[in-house]
Amino acid sequence: MPDWKRYLRENLSLPLMKAHRDERALQEMADHLEDLYREARGRGLSEAEAERMVRAWIGDPGRAASELLEVEPQRLRARVDRWFEGREEALKARGSLSGKLGDGIRDLRVAVRGLARHPLFSAVVIGVLALGIGATTVIFTLVNGILLSPLPFPEQDRLVVLSHGRPDRGEDDVGQCAAWHFTYEDENRSFESLGMYTFATAAITGDGEPEALPILETTNGVFRALGLRPAAGRLLTRADEDPESPELAMLGYAYWQNRFGGDAGVIGRTVVVDGVSREVVGVAPPELKALGADAAIIRLLRYQRANLFVGNVGYGSVARLRDGISAEQALADMERMLPMALEKFPGGPVAAAAQGSTTVPRVRPLKEVLVGSASTLLWILLAGVAAVLLIACANVANLFLVRAEGKGTEMAVRLALGAGRGRIGWEYLKESLLLGVLGGITGLGLAWAGLRALVAAGPAQLPRLDEVSLDPGVLLFTLTISLAAGAFFATVPMLRLGARRLTDSLKEGGRGGLQGRRQRAQTLLVVSQMALAVVLMVGAGLMLRSAGALRRVDTGIRDPGELFVLGLNFSPRVFPDRPARILAQEEVARRLAQIPGVSSVGMASAVPMHRGGNINPLYVEGITDPSVAPPLTRRHNYIGEGYFETLGTRILTGRTFTWQDIHDRLPAVVVSESLAREYWGSVEAAMGKRVSVRPDPVRWYEVIGVVADVRDDGVDTEPPAMVYWPQVTLAFWQGSAPDEETFWSYAGYAVRTDRVETPGFVEEVQRAVWSVNPNLPLLSAGPLPGFMARSLARRSFALALLTVAAVVALILGSVGVYGVLSYGVSRRSKELGMRMALGAERGQVIGMVVRQGAVLAGVGAAVGLGLALGLTRLMATLLYGVSPSDPLTFAAVAGGLVAVALLASWLPARRAARVDPAVALRAE
Repeated sequence: MPDWKRYLRENLSLPLMKAHRDERALQEMADHLEDLYREARGRGLSEAEAERMVRAWIGDPGRAASELLEVEPQRLRARVDRWFEGREEALKARGSLSGKLGDGIRDLRVAVRGLARHPLFSAVVIGVLALGIGATTVIFTLVNGILLSPLPFPEQDRLVVLSHGRPDRGEDDVGQCAAWHFTYEDENRSFESLGMYTFATAAITGDGEPEALPILETTNGVFRALGLRPAAGRLLTRADEDPESPELAMLGYAYWQNRFGGDAGVIGRTVVVDGVSREVVGVAPPELKALGADAAIIRLLRYQRANLFVGNVGYGSVARLRDGISAEQALADMERMLPMALEKFPGGPVAAAAQGSTTVPRVRPLKEVLVGSASTLLWILLAGVAAVLLIACANVANLFLVRAEGKGTEMAVRLALGAGRGRIGWEYLKESLLLGVLGGITGLGLAWAGLRALVAAGPAQLPRLDEVSLDPGVLLFTLTISLAAGAFFATVPMLRLGARRLTDSLKEGGRGGLQGRRQRAQTLLVVSQMALAVVLMVGAGLMLRSAGALRRVDTGIRDPGELFVLGLNFSPRVFPDRPARILAQEEVARRLAQIPGVSSVGMASAVPMHRGGNINPLYVEGITDPSVAPPLTRRHNYIGEGYFETLGTRILTGRTFTWQDIHDRLPAVVVSESLAREYWGSVEAAMGKRVSVRPDPVRWYEVIGVVADVRDDGVDTEPPAMVYWPQVTLAFWQGSAPDEETFWSYAGYAVRTDRVETPGFVEEVQRAVWSVNPNLPLLSAGPLPGFMARSLARRSFALALLTVAAVVALILGSVGVYGVLSYGVSRRSKELGMRMALGAERGQVIGMVVRQGAVLAGVGAAVGLGLALGLTRLMATLLYGVSPSDPLTFAAVAGGLVAVALLASWLPARRAARVDPAVALRAE
C-alpha cells in the first residue's frame, strides 16, 4: 500500500498552516486516502488502478492545498464553538445561577460572531467610541485626581488657609505676615495649630557646581497643622526657630531619593544653602509636595519678635481648626485678634498706613486654595469632551438604527414565534453592550498613553498633577460610561422599533410608518449632534478670539524673543561686605554685556513675568494725607542702569538711572505711565513731583522720568502702577538712620541678544556669572517668551483641547448629516426617479435634498446657540478681551456650521440627481 502521508507531504505545499495543525491535517487526509484506496481494492481493482483513482480524486495538488487552507480556519472555529457549547451545556446542567451564566456565555459567543460578520461596522464603532471614551477618561482622571480626591493629609476638612484683603485698596489677597501670624498663634481660640510659609529658590553650593533649587521656608507649625511625620530623621521643631539656635535643614523627599538615593545616612550631613552651612536633621514626607511645590530643601523662618512689625506680607498660611470649630467661628476669632497685631508689634514702615486701613481676614479651605482656578478649567474641559462623546454616541446610534431596520423582520418573526419583549430587547442590547465595553477597553489604552503624555508635559501648571492616575474610581467611571454608551445605542432602536411596531413591520414588509419613525429618530439625533457641536465651536471660538486679543496686547516689551532673563542671589553670607555686593551686581551686568552677540543688559529686583517686586504704601507730596486716609500701596521695583533700554520699554519723558546715580544714592524715582496719570493727570505733569514710602520723618524722592506700562505679572494681567527706585537707597524705611542703605540681595537680569536659542549661550552666561563669583547659580533662567507662555498656560491648554473637541464635533456632526441624507436618498431613489421622470430638473432634486440638510443644520444651530449663550458665561474667567456672548463669534460659528452642513448635504444630493428615471419606472 502506498505511503499516502509521505505522498501528501511531498506534493502539497502548506506554508500558511501552523506546524501542529499541519501534521494533524496531513494525518487526517492520509487516513481518508487510505480508506479510498482500500475501498477501490475491495471492488476488485488492481493496486496500480486503485492508486491512480485516488490520485485522480486528489486532482491538482496546488488546488487541494489551497482548499485545505480555506477549510482549516472554519474547522478551527467549529471546534472553538463546540468547546464553548460544551461548557455552556455543563453550566446549564448545574441549574440556577450556573445556568444563567451558561446563557450569558452563549449570548456573548453569538454577539461576538455577529460582530465578526461585520468587521468594518464593528471597527468604526469601536474606534469612534475609543476616541470619545479615551478623551473623557483622561479629563475625568484629572478632575478626579485634582478636584475630587482628598488631600494626603489627615482630616483635611479641618485644614484652612488664613489670608487678608484690603478691599478699599483693591487688594483681594495680600496673604500673611509674621506679625499677624504670631498674634494668631498667641491669642487664638480656634486653631489647633497654624503655620506660615513661602516658596523660593536658593543656591546650593559646596558639592560640585552650584545648583539653583526650589526651597520651602516655613515655621514648624506647618508640619503640625498638616499632621506630617518625617520620612527619615526628625521634623524641624519650635525650638529650632530660635535665631540663636544652630542652622538646620530638611531634605525634600524627591530630592533625597534622586540626589542621595534614599540613603538614611544623609542625616547629620551638612548642606550649604545661600552661603549658610546647615545640618540635615530629617527628610520631609512625600505628602508635603501637595502644599504646592516639591521643595528640595526645607528651612525654618526665624524671627526676632522684638524687630517685627505689621508689614512684609505675601506669605502663605495654613491652620488646623480645633475639633468642633467652623470656618465662620475661626473668621470671627481672627477679626477679634487682628487689631492686637498693631499693639503687639508697633512701628515699622507701614505702621501709619496700617493704622487706618480696612484690612479684613479671610478663612478658606486649603483644598479650595490649592486647586484655585483649575477647578473651572477642568470642569469646562470635562464638559467639552463629554459633549464629543455624546456626539459620537449619537452617530453610532444612527448606525444602529439603520442596522436595526435590517433586523426588523427577523425580530418580528421572533416575536411571532413567542419571544418575549425582554428577549427582543436583549437581542438589540447584547451587541451594543459588547461594543461599548470593547470601545471602553480600547479607550482606556488611549487614556493611559494620553495621561502619561499630559503628566510629562505638565500642562497649564495644574496642581497635584503628579497625583493623578488610572485608579479604581477612574476604571469604574470608564466602565460606567462604556456600558451607558452601549445601552444608549440599543435603547434608541428599541424605542423606535418596539413590539407593536415590529408586528406592523412584519405586516407591511418593513415599509411605511416604521421608516418614518426611524427617520424622525435619526433627525433628532443629528439635530442634537449639531447643537452640541455649536456649543463646543462657540467655546473654542471665544478662546481663539481671546488668544488673538492677547497677541495684540502691548506688553511694554519690545521683541521679547530677543530677551534672556535670569536671577542671582547676592546673599550677605556670600558677600558680607555691602559695598562689595553692589559692585558685584554691577560687574555681573558688565560681564554679561561682553558675551558675543549681547547688545545690552539691564538689572532689577524683579524682571517681567516673574511676579516679583515689593508692595508698600506710597506717599505723594500734596496729594496723600495720612491723617485723612491711609495711602494706597503700590508695586515697587529697584533697578540698575539700562533696564528699560534692554526691555525696549518706551521712556515717555525724562530719563532713567545710571550706575553713577546709584553710587551717588540719587534721591529720585521713575514712575509708570498709569501711576503718573492716576496722581497727576498726565505724563508731563509728573515730572519734578515728589514721592516717599515713609511718612515721618518724610524723605522725598523726585520723579525724573516716566516710562510706559509693563505687564510684569503676565500677558493676560493688567500692568501694575509701578514706582522704580535706584537699586540702592538711603534712609528708605521709617525708623532707618539717615545714612542707612537699603540694598536688595536678589537681582534679576535681562539680556538682549540674537543668540537666545543658540547652543552654548546658557553656558556662556553661566561662565560670565561665575567669573564674578563661583557660588552664584542661575535662578529662574531662560528665554522671556517661555515665562510669558507660562502666564497663558491654562488658557493655551483650554484652547488646544476645546479646539480639538470642536473640530471633532463638527466632523462627527457633518458625518451625521451626510449619513442621514445619504440613507434617505438611497431609500427614496425610486421616488426621486419618478419625480425626474415626471419633469423635475436635476437642480430641483439637488435643492430639495440640500434644503433638508440646511433645515437640520439650522435647527441644530439655533438650539446650540441658545445653549451656548447660557453655558459660555461659565468660562468667563478663561476669556480675555472678548465677551462670553460675543456676537461675532456666535454668528461665525452658526454660519460655518451651516456651510459645512450644506457641503455634507450636497454630496448625497448629487447622487440623488443621478438616479436614472427609466430604472425607477421599471422598478415600479
